[in-house]
Amino acid sequence: MNLINQLFFAVLTSSVTSTFLLLVWWMLRGFFMLVNPRMIYVLLRWICFLYILPVGYVAALFSYRVWFQGQDDVWMLVFSRTEDIMGRLHICGNIWILLVLAIFAALFLDNRRWCRKFRDNIQITSDMEPEMLVKFEEVCRALHIERGKLSLQKNVLVNSPMIVGIRRPQVIMPERDYTPEELEIIFYHELAHYRHKDLQYKVFVIMILMPNCFNPFCFLLLWLVNEWSEYMADVSALEASGHLHDAKLYFNKIVDLVPNDKKSRKGRFLFSTLSKNDKSLSRRIDFMKKYQRAKSAGKAVTVALTTAFVLLGTTTVYASGKTVADLHNIIYQNTEERTDESTEKLVVAEDGMVEHYCDVEDLNFDGLQEVSTLDQDIVTVDAGVHYNFDWIVNPNTRHVTGPYKVSKGQSINAAVVVLPDDKDFWLGIMDHDGHARYVTGRGAASHVFAITETKSYRVFIQNNYKDGKTTLNAKGYFAYE
Repeated sequence: MNLINQLFFAVLTSSVTSTFLLLVWWMLRGFFMLVNPRMIYVLLRWICFLYILPVGYVAALFSYRVWFQGQDDVWMLVFSRTEDIMGRLHICGNIWILLVLAIFAALFLDNRRWCRKFRDNIQITSDMEPEMLVKFEEVCRALHIERGKLSLQKNVLVNSPMIVGIRRPQVIMPERDYTPEELEIIFYHELAHYRHKDLQYKVFVIMILMPNCFNPFCFLLLWLVNEWSEYMADVSALEASGHLHDAKLYFNKIVDLVPNDKKSRKGRFLFSTLSKNDKSLSRRIDFMKKYQRAKSAGKAVTVALTTAFVLLGTTTVYASGKTVADLHNIIYQNTEERTDESTEKLVVAEDGMVEHYCDVEDLNFDGLQEVSTLDQDIVTVDAGVHYNFDWIVNPNTRHVTGPYKVSKGQSINAAVVVLPDDKDFWLGIMDHDGHARYVTGRGAASHVFAITETKSYRVFIQNNYKDGKTTLNAKGYFAYE
């Protein structure tokens, strides 16, 4: 399974599980509002991180490889054996990577266009706009923003105040006059976005949106982050300015400050700007009314509920990944017979039993453990070249003997009785070149393996049950002559 398929599977797993948590957040946001309104935005940001962290994929990978214990080819990745799924996933993966590249190109070009527009910025100095600069520095001090962290600039190409920039943040003002009250509202709102790191989170959500472009809920996530960043900026602006219970004047000023320009572009990830979209403004006013009426619970209760939601959500994502791994096992077991027919050679031996010829790799199913038996501990010599064994073979495990050199023309005769007697098992031999031959049995089986090449051979019993419960007790012997 190639890298693109694995990346697509990782993104798909995280996308589905994180979307489930987003829907849970949506249903519980009313309850969170009663506990602590700020808790809603904190949890929304945490869900954003889960979209980009492959928790579910890691769970699937660990389950698939049984925590990497005693495995060869550790980096054999998920769904590497199920050919039908692999084929479909390959097509989806190629389409997905093309969409991601197309979205990245579109955003890159849009970024360049806005960067060219911001090159016309003019630094506001005390000689140019003394009152504006004084009010800006006053609000910075009220919000505990260090002097010099942001610059105040003017641009004739913008029609609404905005804050832009990640590395060099700037508050950009349009070419028009403002009253001191208007400047205070503008600066408190825009600098609240800076305090909340809203621009960074918008860029982060865009990074989420690109690989999750197939998921329509990620576009909802972008809208929610934009919407809640405005809610929280309004709250912080009113609290810092001391006008929390006089929100009517604040929103009336916003309506007056923002021009009626249908071509203005809001919601871009590069900046945060004042907006008076009727529906959005109505929701912001409703939220502020609820916030004014809300009586937040204590910090201990808020922290406890937030921690509980985070832990529950992370556990759910991890459990979903393990479920995906289990689903793979079921699918592979259902298609195993068909896969074996296309990759193995079947030969009817002289005793009428069907011998399966394959590579040892084909025996190494998902997470299969191999136990090499020490001859001096378990195998006893009866006479000449005759050996007895008594093995407890755990689920999804293969027990093998030590190597024995057998010459061409000789044979290995193996017999075994297995309890419970209604369970299937494999009895076979493997050589040091990685080739294997085996027969299947239930209850008991014996077979003579004719040797056509002089090599070192090992005898094995394999338990293919993956339920974690079916343990086989295999008693028997093997001899070569």
